Amino acid sequence: MDKDGTGKLFDFFAAKSKNLKSYVHRKIQSISDMDAEDIVGEVMLNLFIKADITGRVENLAAYVYRSLHNKIVDYQRSNSRTMSLSSCMDEDGEIPLLELLSDGTENVSGEVERKEFMRRLSQAISKLEPRQRAVFIATEMKGMSFRELSEQWNEPIGTLLSRKCRAVKALQEMLKDLRP
Repeated sequence: MDKDGTGKLFDFFAAKSKNLKSYVHRKIQSISDMDAEDIVGEVMLNLFIKADITGRVENLAAYVYRSLHNKIVDYQRSNSRTMSLSSCMDEDGEIPLLELLSDGTENVSGEVERKEFMRRLSQAISKLEPRQRAVFIATEMKGMSFRELSEQWNEPIGTLLSRKCRAVKALQEMLKDLRP
């Protein structure tokens, strides 16, 4: 381990610890102070373990902030919403199924709009020319690639791309009144 590299890291983290924590808070508004400190601490620890890298790093601040950004992304990915079942129990110790299944937002008008859009989209897709509809459904709904379709249907990829493009334009035209 390089003493000079460790010294640079120590000086940097001593001088910039408040800035690093506020950077974490700007990126994740709902994070607690302890979690922000933990993220900065993990980045600091990982860099101290690899202290010899500072000899190869031209801009230490940029490297630390990029490492911090990556750790924030990891935190956001792993911090999925979890709910304790004990917090859902009512005074009788029962867990109401409806409360457990709902997300709590109960956006009825949004759900109605989504259903209306899906109904209109379905109608519009059914009005497409059959070959355009087939390409659109295969790529958008079934997740097939144009290469797979080209091999299965014995059609050039360019032809399939052109059909899909015409299908998308036709759908946009049919659904233009639904755009905000």
